[in-house]
Amino acid sequence: MTIVARHNEELEVNRVEYHGRISLAELTALAEFNAAHPAYLSYDCLSIALPGSDFLGVDKAALDTLFAKYSSLFAPIHFLILRRSAWICQSPAAEAHVRYWLTGRETRETVSSDVRKFETFAEAGAWLVLSPEETAQLESGDGFTEVTRVTNAADASVAR
Repeated sequence: MTIVARHNEELEVNRVEYHGRISLAELTALAEFNAAHPAYLSYDCLSIALPGSDFLGVDKAALDTLFAKYSSLFAPIHFLILRRSAWICQSPAAEAHVRYWLTGRETRETVSSDVRKFETFAEAGAWLVLSPEETAQLESGDGFTEVTRVTNAADASVAR
């Protein structure tokens, strides 16, 4: 239904929230936004499958195709350090798809990322090397500016 990507310049972290039933078209629109704005790909990221979210309409094989798209987005970027990508899944209905996205993929070479799933914001914040105060911002969203919102597979738009 809605994907919201936010960025905190001070923390140098992105926060991507998945609300409601997410479609392949919406996931693709987010990838297209990232292709048009590759600077956001270089930041550490926390992705959150919020309570009540799911990806039930997305075939898992389509996730493989989407991962290949992300691999091509990351290929021309030369990272000085490995990017960290944390996931928190707060929705049992989204769990199988999140686990599928995170399991068995070589992410260090293909998307220059170390990708891990966490149960709590405290665990994710510590791994993202954030202080307790910064982790509180990560959890609340304070200090994060919306950079795109994808709703019902509508165009990803930039809010600046």
